[in-house]
Formats: sequence, structure tokens, C-alpha cells
Amino acid sequence: MREFTLDFSASPKPIFHQLYTYFKNGIRKGKLRKGDYLPSIRSCARSFGISKNTVESAYQLLVSEGYLRNIAKKGFCVTYEPESNEREAAPAEAEDAGGFAAATDFRYGNIELGTFPFRHWNKVRNLVIAQNQSRYAVEGTNHGEYPLRKELSRLLYESRGVTATPDQIVVGAAPQQLVMLLCQLLDAKKHRIGVENPGYDGARNTFLNLGFGVHPVSLTGSGVSLGELTESGANVMYVSPSQQFRNRIIMSADKRAELADWTRSLGEYLIEDDYEWEFKYEEGILPAIQSMIPEKAVYIGRISKALLPVFNLSYMVLPSGLLSEFHSKIPEYDQPVSKLDQLTFARYLSDGYWYKHLQQMRRLYEEKQRYFSEALERYMPEKARAEGKDTGLHAFLTVRTDRSEEELIEAALEKGVRVYGTARYWLRPGEEYPTILLGYGALGREEIAAGVKALAEAWF
Repeated sequence: MREFTLDFSASPKPIFHQLYTYFKNGIRKGKLRKGDYLPSIRSCARSFGISKNTVESAYQLLVSEGYLRNIAKKGFCVTYEPESNEREAAPAEAEDAGGFAAATDFRYGNIELGTFPFRHWNKVRNLVIAQNQSRYAVEGTNHGEYPLRKELSRLLYESRGVTATPDQIVVGAAPQQLVMLLCQLLDAKKHRIGVENPGYDGARNTFLNLGFGVHPVSLTGSGVSLGELTESGANVMYVSPSQQFRNRIIMSADKRAELADWTRSLGEYLIEDDYEWEFKYEEGILPAIQSMIPEKAVYIGRISKALLPVFNLSYMVLPSGLLSEFHSKIPEYDQPVSKLDQLTFARYLSDGYWYKHLQQMRRLYEEKQRYFSEALERYMPEKARAEGKDTGLHAFLTVRTDRSEEELIEAALEKGVRVYGTARYWLRPGEEYPTILLGYGALGREEIAAGVKALAEAWF
């Protein structure tokens, strides 16, 4: 049997990810050729001195990305054949402009891969392929496959109180792409858009780039300022009430009701981005505002945060007035999400796997959030304040310092830690101290603690 060697102590990344990268690079370099078999899970675990679950996670990730195929009674066979220019060099780890690879990357958007149930996902995917072959011979519907829209309709009603028929749901790849689609249903001459300040720049910039008037609305402790919204002249408001993207405010029940009243009396539409509602760890989860004003609200959600970053699937619920506009204005809308991915996730929902996975992810990320809070309290208790510590997969850290955002990022990188700025989320300035974005979804307990400690040493 071919010998494989790998030093897991050389990298802070999870062992399964190191193993996955090791074999992926070997395949792409041509050292493992199409038709070759990897060692069995048991043999590989014994050879490297790691658990079988760790090996299986790495193998199943390679299967999901098309590098391997699990052949019954034979094992994991290489199915990928690299181009000639791939054989010379495997893809390098991400580096900054100066060529320095950070030891700890607090990248927002990264999530834990080691616990993803690849076995269940691939099982469902294979069933979908076997049972839906006739579907692949015809084009899909432009606003998404019906089985997925049906399951999303049920999921949204049960979990968020959203009332929507499958016909009202439009499937897309990402929220920003759906906002671009929505802009084609609105009228830039008639509709004036209010946006949270600070807030999600992807939506704000889309409105601006497509010619809409955009009005920044400040935030209070319970959500957007209704007084400022009324004075702004906006008649469409874009909000993220379940977890405000930048300030991490969870909009109160009273403020939601007030915003619904504003929409009924003064507004044309409310655009509700239900950002990260799944990852709230304290108290109850309030219903979506759409449940109060279904005929005046556009509801946007996404799946990738709780599934996999590479699985780009979002959805938008249109009120009946805009749904008719969609059918008349965009009959040739090209569906960006593959039919196979849509049908796989629909089956994943209907078979109950999604709910089990989501509960597991909530427990996991709540634990990571606790690790982050503990490290922050230990290493910089009086010098920084984190917003959003009881929700989500990341935190915004306001640092009490005279340094600029850019200086903090540079100082962190010199200590081997990559962090991210937040100035871009403001349409108009409004902060005394710089705020840094820290994502900890993909990091383990020791990595989080070491990273926060290094930041304290770099900044204070």
C-alpha cells in the first residue's frame, strides 16, 4: 500500500481539513491519479493515528467536491483528472498582499466543516439523482424547483411565521443577487429606499448602483429610528430585525409592530432580511415582520450559513403585487442555482435532516461564542467591547484606542492574526472608536483563545 505522511502539528487548522487539503493537493498535482484508491477509512485512521470520524469527514468532503467516489465494497476512488497546468502546483493557502500567511484567520463567513453530515448529504444527493433523472432532461422553472419552494413554504411558516405559498417564493444564489432582481420590480423614480446605518453594504450599494435614492437611518437600542425614517422621505425600508448586521441589535417586538404600522400607513414596502435568525442563543426567536404585513413585505433569507459556504442558496418571498410584476417583467429570469442542489436540499428538508443539523450547529456555535466571550474577558476586559456576543457566528469588537482601523488590522497581522474592518458598513460616519469584525465560526477553542490573546498583545 502507498505510504502517506503528514505532520498535523505544523498547522492550527482542524485535522480533518488538513487531511482533506493533503489529498486534494495530491489529486490536483497528479500524484494521485484518476482510478487510484485511497486507503480505507480504518487503515488511514490507524496510519495517521487519528479517529475514523476525522478521516470520514475529510473523505466525504472530497466526495462532495467531485474528487472521490465511494464505490461499494471497493472504497474511495479518485475521479478527478487535473488539467496539465494543475499538476505542477497545488493551490496555496490564502496570503495577504505581502505573502504572509496568518496563523489565525477570524474570517467572517467561515463555518465549522468537521461536523457537517456529509454521509447524509451525499446519500440524499444520490437518491435525488436516481429518482429524478427525467427532470434533468427539461429546463427548470425560472423561480426555482417546486419541491424546494414547497418545503421552504412549510419551513418558513413553522419557524418564522411567514405566510407564503410556494408560488410566492423565488430561489436565488445570494441575497445581493435577489436584491438586484427585486430592483427590477421596483421603480427608481417612485421608490426611495431607507437603509440601516450602519448596515449591510451589499444591499445598499446595489440600490445605489441601480439608480435608487438611498436614505441612511440611524439605529436605536431597539432597532431603526422610526422618527428618522419618517423624516427621511423613504417609502421602502430595508431592515434586518433578527440580527442587525453591524450593530447586532435584535429588534424588539414593539419596534417590529411600529415598523409594520409605518409600512401600512406611510410605506410602499418593507424589505425584511432575516439575517442569521437561526443563530440566536438567548431568549425566544420573534416571528418575522412579514407575518404581520404579508401583502406589504418582501422577505429574504439564506441557507449557506447553516449548511456550507459553497452551497449558495437564498430565497425571497414576494407579496402578490410584486409577484405579478416578476412574472410580467422577468419571464426569462435565469435560475442561478443548479436543479440538483435545489432538489437535494428539498429532500434534505423533507427527510428531516435539516432540523437535526441546525440544532447541532446551534449548540456548536453557542459553545464557540462562549469561548470567544471568555477569551475576551480574560485578555482585554476593559479595552474592548463586543457587540452581538449572544447571537451569530461572529462579533464586532469596538476597540478603545487612538489607532485607526487600518493600523489595528496591520498590527494584528504582524502577530499572525487576520481580522477585518467595518468602515464600509457606514453610509455616513458615526463612531468614536474603530470596530473590528471577528468571525469565529471555523475556529476551535484553542485557536479562539490564542487569537484573542495575540490581538491584546498587538493592540495594547
